[in-house]
Amino acid sequence: MKIQRGSLFRPEKDHYSIAGILLLIGAFQFFMAVNLAETQFPGYSTTMNTLSHLAGTVPPVEPSATIFNISAILMGILSLASVYLILKSGGCRLFSTCLAIASTCAIGVGLFPSYTGNYHIFFASLTFIFGSLAVLFSYRLGLNIPMVIVSLVAGFTSLIIIISGLVWGLGNPIITFLGPGGAERFVAYPVLLYLLALGGYLTSRGKDWVKIRFTQGYF
Repeated sequence: MKIQRGSLFRPEKDHYSIAGILLLIGAFQFFMAVNLAETQFPGYSTTMNTLSHLAGTVPPVEPSATIFNISAILMGILSLASVYLILKSGGCRLFSTCLAIASTCAIGVGLFPSYTGNYHIFFASLTFIFGSLAVLFSYRLGLNIPMVIVSLVAGFTSLIIIISGLVWGLGNPIITFLGPGGAERFVAYPVLLYLLALGGYLTSRGKDWVKIRFTQGYF
C-alpha cells in the first residue's frame, strides 16, 4: 500500500486559500460564540464549568445553549469543507483524516449536549484527541519552520493534558490546579487558536506555499 508522505502540490486544483478562509471563519466564530455564551450564562465559572456546560444543563440556559450548539455544528461543517478543499488540492491525508474526524465529532458535540451522557462524552473525547493530532500532523502540509514549532507546542500542550486525564483521572494535579473548566480550556484553546493561525497561513500564502513534493517527510 502506498502511503502519501506530506503534500503533493496540484497547481491546476489549488483551493488552499479558500480552505484557509473556511478554517479561519469556523475557529473564529466558535471562539467568539463561546465567549458570548459565557456572558449569557448566570454564575458561569471558567474554572469549574466546562465548555459543554454552556449547553448541558436541564433545562438548558438560553440563549447560551443555542449559541454554543449552533456554533459547534457550524465549526464542524466549515472545517469539513476545508478538509475537502485541502485534499482536493493535494494536501496530506494523515492531517486531513484527523481533522475530518475532529470536525465530524464537533458536529456531534452540538447535536448531543452533555446531558445526553455517553453520546456527548464519545464525541467530545474524539474531538479533543483527533484535534490535537491534526495540529501535530499539520507539519506534513509543508509549513514553514515557525509554524511547525507552533504546531508542536500547541499540539503537545493539548495532548499532555488529555493523557494525564486518561492516566490519573479527574484527580490528577493539572485538573486539580486548573479546575475542570480550566483544564478543558487548556485542551481546546491551543487547538482552536492554532486552527485560526493555520487558516490565516493558508489564506495568505496561497499558491506558493506547497510547491515541494515530500517523499520522505520531515522525520
